[in-house]
Amino acid sequence: MTARTRLVSIAGPTAAAILFLAAAAQPVASQPPNTVLAVAAGYATDVDELRRWDAAVDAMARTGELVVVSRQADRTLPGRTHEYLAQLFEGVRVHGGGVSRQLDRGGVTVSLFGTVYTGIDVETAPVLVPEEAYADVMRRTGAASAGRGEAGLVILPLFDGSYELTYRLTLEDAYTYFVSAADGAVVHREAAFATQSAVGTGAGFLGDTKKISTTHDDGRYESRDRLRPGEIVTLDAGFDWGRLNRLTQPGPPGVQRWTSDDIATDADNVWVDPAVVDGHAHMGWTYDYFARRHAWQGLDGENGRIVAIVNNGFPNASAWFPPFGPEGNGVYIFGQLGVPDSETTQPLVSLHVVAHELMHGLTNFSVSQRTGGGLVDYLNLVGRLGPPSFEWEGETHTCSETRFPIEVKPEVWVPLPAVCADGRFVLASSHAGAVHEAYSDIFAVSAGFFHEAAGAAGTYEFGSEHAAGTIRSLSDPWSTNQDAMAYPFRWEFAAAADDRYFYFSGAIFLQGELVAWRQDRCCYGGQHWNSTILSHAFYLAIEGGTNLGTGLAVEGAGAANREHVERIFFRALTELMPQATSLPLAADVIRQAAADLAPGTSVQQAVEDALAAVGLPPGTAH
Repeated sequence: MTARTRLVSIAGPTAAAILFLAAAAQPVASQPPNTVLAVAAGYATDVDELRRWDAAVDAMARTGELVVVSRQADRTLPGRTHEYLAQLFEGVRVHGGGVSRQLDRGGVTVSLFGTVYTGIDVETAPVLVPEEAYADVMRRTGAASAGRGEAGLVILPLFDGSYELTYRLTLEDAYTYFVSAADGAVVHREAAFATQSAVGTGAGFLGDTKKISTTHDDGRYESRDRLRPGEIVTLDAGFDWGRLNRLTQPGPPGVQRWTSDDIATDADNVWVDPAVVDGHAHMGWTYDYFARRHAWQGLDGENGRIVAIVNNGFPNASAWFPPFGPEGNGVYIFGQLGVPDSETTQPLVSLHVVAHELMHGLTNFSVSQRTGGGLVDYLNLVGRLGPPSFEWEGETHTCSETRFPIEVKPEVWVPLPAVCADGRFVLASSHAGAVHEAYSDIFAVSAGFFHEAAGAAGTYEFGSEHAAGTIRSLSDPWSTNQDAMAYPFRWEFAAAADDRYFYFSGAIFLQGELVAWRQDRCCYGGQHWNSTILSHAFYLAIEGGTNLGTGLAVEGAGAANREHVERIFFRALTELMPQATSLPLAADVIRQAAADLAPGTSVQQAVEDALAAVGLPPGTAH
């Protein structure tokens, strides 16, 4: 049963008007108490409710609790404007708090999406100066400051509904740490990476011949594409871990630290290294897809240079966000994938993989430029209550007595208590991570369909070009070994905590029941597994079908309308998505984008039906 909600405004000691939703008919065991409010109001919302939300946001703006940090014209619909209002408390920014507002001509509000934290009661005068707060974490990690990414004081919402005044610090180990301004304790961290011209020719890893854009310089050809408005550079690590490490280090933005020795080269412009050929060509193809389908220039929207690294021993592919990379603006690493039943490897440079990692960069840039930061999870638990106990290997484990082994830092394991509410395990997963991964899969396969005539794989089986086979299936998520269920049955992890720091344990739940307890899954939020909830909705919106989790059928818009569905999902991310998000909130944002671009059409209906079929009907964001 979906809870019906009403908007309530209450006076508080620190705000003229603080918002919160009082949910009626909400099952007690479905959601642990928290102080996070999902703002989701748009075309599907009652007009009076939309106006109440708008008035409340205006009230918070007048008191300085919400401050406009960006305003931009809509790239598609004339007369529309988008602004992002960041949440402040006593002048200090609340991490992830804020509202994305869409305005029509005359300033009429069309939609509001975001996250507002309530009940904040924290001293905003720091006890420690930044240098004192940073000293301990730098000593314990052995990592120096990245020299970029600090944002002064930030109020961090904690998993239990409380708040902490922190300093934010990005270190050279590629993590951003939130350090208590009271005692220097690390209370949260976020990764700064996401894992998984002349014209020459060369053979790709499947043996096909491709044209690649290169530059002739000093008697040799370099993998440097200057034919496109945004330059693309492919560096060759030469399977040298020292070189790879040097090229991924943080640095000042736009300052080139790679040299002529790092770039891939060829003497006659007939390239024979498949990692270079496919990696370089597919970055160009991905650039073309974003530019021609969505009028988006490069990854940052401004044709900033794209730099990637191939030929390294990293057994995966990954996207590193600023300030990391040889120019401080991010870098994309394409490693090697093992071939089944063989000791050989294949370079991870198929179009799907390349487009997936570059989409991570586009997601980070587009959200950061509007909101001031990349996608983040609600830091109050986006979760629900599990059982009071479970059986594992012949033993009964109650929530109050269970200790989960947690890797608190590399190779240091500590038993930490389970997080309990009403005596029950609190189950959670990384929603923002799942949205990030879903979008990368969606636009990876979309790039494949777009370039199908050029030999790309026009398929919903992400990664199927490699000998290892499909990584994730958008058409049938249950067909791979990382199968996902509909949203009510998402993969979740029992939460563990040490004082103020929250972790995902290795106890894995499905439909509220323990299915495995694997120590090696400690601290993983299931973002890749749960990504197929949203990416399957994308598939259903186009092709139609029945979701096996809910049994709901969808009449898709059809392949002839693939472009329209792609543009709807792209708009939702680049124009409307708030910084702190969840799967239900992302679904409401996509629903609004469909109403903006395809009102009253079969395409809009297909998107609506697809989101409902995967367990994300309207109103679940609250």
